[in-house]
Amino acid sequence: MNSITTDNQYDFLLKVGFSLNEAKVYITLLQNKALNGYEIAKFSGVSRSLVYDVIDRLLNKGFIIKSEGTINYYVALDYDKAIDKIDSENRKNLIIAEEKLKALSKKEKDNEFIFNIKGFDKFIEKAKELISLAKKEISISIWKQEFELIKDDIFKAIEKGVRVYIFSFEDIEIKGARIFSYKVKDATNLFPYRRMTIIVDSNDTLIGENSGEQSISVYTKNAALVSLATDEIVLNIFWYKLIKKNQLLEKCSTSAGFLQVIDRLRREMDITPNMTKNFMVFDFQYGGNKNGRSKN
Repeated sequence: MNSITTDNQYDFLLKVGFSLNEAKVYITLLQNKALNGYEIAKFSGVSRSLVYDVIDRLLNKGFIIKSEGTINYYVALDYDKAIDKIDSENRKNLIIAEEKLKALSKKEKDNEFIFNIKGFDKFIEKAKELISLAKKEISISIWKQEFELIKDDIFKAIEKGVRVYIFSFEDIEIKGARIFSYKVKDATNLFPYRRMTIIVDSNDTLIGENSGEQSISVYTKNAALVSLATDEIVLNIFWYKLIKKNQLLEKCSTSAGFLQVIDRLRREMDITPNMTKNFMVFDFQYGGNKNGRSKN
């Protein structure tokens, strides 16, 4: 009768859930037609004080079969059936483990995180990365100077079939994109900052401001923030379309003209400044200085 005596020869069974003694008993029975408990202990090397406990475990797991009589004999489950059983058990256990770990885990999902990116160069680097990964759609609110830094990347995305929507107060052009641009000649007089927003596939959002190495940008997949960023671009496009429909676009060629148009529409719609104003921008546009602080 055959037996295996080197422990590391059982490693392949240990890796699929057998204990060392279970592996010894199963292999011993697989190599022999039928053995009783005494014979199993003798040929497997598992002590008689432990062997019956091991046998019971293998019986409960279904890897051996008992033939009852005056003396009980045991037979190993065919190896192919044992492999199917191991595979089935592992799949079931993995599903259970996934559910348990998901329930126990206190870690936030990636889409809940908000990452800060320091430095304008890093912002552009991240913007290029996101644009290259786009599969369906890119929405952008941007200034002309910053747009030129990512223009080639946007064009490559367009060539791949990605839909691109661009909103800007300045004159921006790129073939294949839908552009909503006021073409304000002195747009820098409208805002005390140069903020940009990039949304990729309605999933990734990058928001930043160009203030050199001191720039702090935000990257996130957080659904609420992605939605807020999307709403801002959509509202800007809405105002653009409204102004264009009212044949007021030509009057927006300068910052002063643009502000007059906005003020006119505000009054026509009975919207008070306090309802909509960004205080930093409001102070900057109406009597503030370049830092967005009131002169008063």
